[in-house]
Order: sequence, then C-alpha cells, then structure tokens
Amino acid sequence: MIYSSWKSYSEEPDRLLLHGTAVAIGNSGLLILGPSGSGKSHLALEMIALGASLVSDDRVWLNKTGEALQLEAPEQIKGYIEAPGLGLLASEPKTPVPLSYCLDLSVENKMRLPFVSEEKKLGLPVSILPGKPLAPHAAALIVLLKNGFASYDK
Repeated sequence: MIYSSWKSYSEEPDRLLLHGTAVAIGNSGLLILGPSGSGKSHLALEMIALGASLVSDDRVWLNKTGEALQLEAPEQIKGYIEAPGLGLLASEPKTPVPLSYCLDLSVENKMRLPFVSEEKKLGLPVSILPGKPLAPHAAALIVLLKNGFASYDK
C-alpha cells in the first residue's frame, strides 16, 4: 500500500481529515504528518513537555476558513494523545488554531539546511518541512513556531 500524507478521511469539500498530529505554540500551529509508527505522537509529546499545546492526535481536521487554514481536533478524540507503552493520556487541547507549518515525516531531506517546500491545499499555500531521515528536535520546532525562520519569515 502506498502512503499518501494528504489522503483525506472525509468527503467534505472545504476541509480535510488527515492522519496526523498537531500542536501549537500560541496561535501558531504545526501539523505533523507521517505513516503509522513514524513518531508523530512521540514528537508531539516532547513538544508538549516543553510547553506546546495539543491540538489533536491521530486525526486532524484541516479547515479552510476564508483565506486561512486552521487545525482542529475531531470531537471524539479531543484532549487525548497516545503514549506508546502507556496508552491514552489527557492533554488540554487548544483548538482550532491557525496552521503555520507542516512537518511531513515521509518527505526525505538530503541537505543539512533543508528548504521549505510549498504546496496548495484547499486552494491555499502550506509550508512543508521535510522530516526524514531525521526529524527536527522538539525544541527547535518550538522556536520555529515562536519566531519563524531567520531568512524566510522576516
């Protein structure tokens, strides 16, 4: 079976239900995509331990609201995150939150300083960071969500 990061588990036209995890720092959201077992929840737990808020784990709504994209938890799983070896943990959810970046753990990076790629989803641009073979550290992702890239966002 071929993995597709952007496969939607819904047929709604203005939003996608994705297999992923999302966290936020303030009003800056990070969507983490990747196949099962790739480390999405593990990375999110590390970020939450460092001060991030959970948006959603395992499934995430990507909603088009006007000229912006937002991340939102499905009601059935809001406030829960899977911790391998422990089970489901409670975590105060922050939802919805604007999407700032997407980290795709299935996209390979062969450079020390990778370039952010941009794709259109629901007709709007999404900044995608490669996460394979090594995902960025949780602390670095938190700094990114707080401050942006030195040369890209300023």
